[in-house]
Amino acid sequence: MKSWIGLRAETLTPFAYHSLAVQGGTATLPELIGDNALIFGLATALGHARASVALPSKDYRRDLLAMPWRASVLTADDPRLLPPLSRRLNLEEEGGFPKKLQDVVAKGNMKQFWTIQEVPPGQVFRGAIFGPDPFAETGRETLVIRIGLHRNGMVRLQRAADPAPVRLNAATAALFGRDLPVDRFLLYGLQLTPKMSPAEAAEEVAQWK
Repeated sequence: MKSWIGLRAETLTPFAYHSLAVQGGTATLPELIGDNALIFGLATALGHARASVALPSKDYRRDLLAMPWRASVLTADDPRLLPPLSRRLNLEEEGGFPKKLQDVVAKGNMKQFWTIQEVPPGQVFRGAIFGPDPFAETGRETLVIRIGLHRNGMVRLQRAADPAPVRLNAATAALFGRDLPVDRFLLYGLQLTPKMSPAEAAEEVAQWK
């Protein structure tokens, strides 16, 4: 796990997460792609994820231990968001809810119309991945992964010609009993460490066992 590969990631299509609560909906964090979003997207693209008709219990440590990679958080060069986009959740026709629930679909968490804000195409992020080289293993210079709500976002991964300092996710480190300093607390599951060199980050993630 002490080896590392610098990454350049570029959005090919918009993506969003329910990161921040905003009036009438949610907005994603435009400045980063989380380490786990990257790892799970890469694992799925390269056939490391097993299809199942039932969702397993949530256990990120178990799942990460089953994967050959760890990653830094990918951070954006110039973070941007698209204007709010209205979405509709059709509970009456698609959800099959009884009338007493249909009567309250205009309010609370069951409202039909809500907005999201997505990261636009062409957004560039940089970071590093630790472990086996997925580009060498596949014989490809470019890999495309899916991230975001319902995996609607597509991100192109390439080697970074100029590897930059990276930030690890202290929340992920804590899953493995590692207590890292937090420079920026964004969400409970996204706590950015101070910047470090990829080599220093590789030394740290080698302890995540």
